[in-house]
Amino acid sequence: MSSPDPVTFLLETLKIYSPSAEESKVSSYIYSYIKSIGFNDVLQDKANNVILRVKEGSPNVYLIGHMDTVPGELPVFFDGNNMYGRGAVDAKSSLSVLLHASINLRDVPCGIKFIGVTDEERLSEGMNEILKHEEKPDYAIFGEPTGVSNVAVSYKGRLLVKLNFKAKPYHSSSPLEEETAFELMIEEINRVQNKIKGLNANVNSYFDSVTAQVVKCGCGDSTNKTPADAFAYIDIRVPPKFNTFDLEKILLIDNYKIEDRLEPFSTPLSSELPRAFFRGIYKVLNVKASFVKKLGTCDGNVLRSYYEVPIIAYGPGDSRLSHTDQERISVNEYLTAIKVVEESIRELCKNR
Repeated sequence: MSSPDPVTFLLETLKIYSPSAEESKVSSYIYSYIKSIGFNDVLQDKANNVILRVKEGSPNVYLIGHMDTVPGELPVFFDGNNMYGRGAVDAKSSLSVLLHASINLRDVPCGIKFIGVTDEERLSEGMNEILKHEEKPDYAIFGEPTGVSNVAVSYKGRLLVKLNFKAKPYHSSSPLEEETAFELMIEEINRVQNKIKGLNANVNSYFDSVTAQVVKCGCGDSTNKTPADAFAYIDIRVPPKFNTFDLEKILLIDNYKIEDRLEPFSTPLSSELPRAFFRGIYKVLNVKASFVKKLGTCDGNVLRSYYEVPIIAYGPGDSRLSHTDQERISVNEYLTAIKVVEESIRELCKNR
């Protein structure tokens, strides 16, 4: 049996290129590493998720990190201060932080479960599989780059919508008797965006705004006739004051399909979970934590779509480096984040 080695573990996981849907090798490495340090209650499910049951207890605390990355392999190296490579920031370092904090928490009264999930950067198939066979947690911590003294307590939700349009095609030189599919598409996009302007009329922050961006569109099959078909994908971001079903009713009429739905979430600062991280950060760093709101989504949105439980995200690294060719993580910050998570959960589990 070997001792936990967070630096070697992170370096080895970075060396295993694991874009979404190609996580089997890194999943097997994580599983083997956990077994090698003396834990037997660990399994891989059919989505290649790795689940480690550290201990039973109440309340149940889940620590969930994702092992997949965006595509684009990068050189992996360690210069003595920083580790470089795809996933160094988003989010293998955060996954490792949650794993190594978990294995130091065998003595707390809480139930502790570490989960390494797949496919977070794509369709969240890993997290959806977890929700089929794991019980509801009481608290959930997701590994995402926030910076070592910051805790994310709010994430916007998402509606990815495909709009479809059909019209009678005409010769491109003919006078038109009705609107083309392209014109119908533009009209509908403008209608949705004008509706959103109304919703945002008295909103002062970007986080609290509803946004809608056309991310993909197309029409036509010839340069000599008007298009009979058109489509547009609109990515609608949803602040916590709405839910996706409300916005669907407000914004959309017909001829659409929901391609992805993730509910927003916001955990009150009065909840025990952010309060515990506030105390843990102060204990380790001697600074006051900052609580931040994220414009994107994470697997916490998937969990919130199932269960109303307190959720936060935490992890080392500068999120501005996520998905870039400059991904790197300070090893000092990374090791400090392990201490922060451990101390924060000890605070959460006090007097339980």
